[in-house]
Amino acid sequence: MNKPRNDTSPFVLAMQWSSRITTISLEMVVPVLIGYWLDQWLGSGFVFLLVGAALGFSVALMSLLKLARYSKDDDRTE
Repeated sequence: MNKPRNDTSPFVLAMQWSSRITTISLEMVVPVLIGYWLDQWLGSGFVFLLVGAALGFSVALMSLLKLARYSKDDDRTE
């Protein structure tokens, strides 16, 4: 069968991937920074930093899995 043409410009595709990568990076970093700030503010050692790291890792992993599933579905339709 013929594959349908993808008329999306390379610039648009690059911006989409850049946005996805930036989002996943921020999902990993922001909870850690918030946890660090809470630890400094409350004087609680590094408890919230670890919670933020676990939360950030979990959210980023879910996003990566969703992205992989989305990319796999795109490969089937083309």
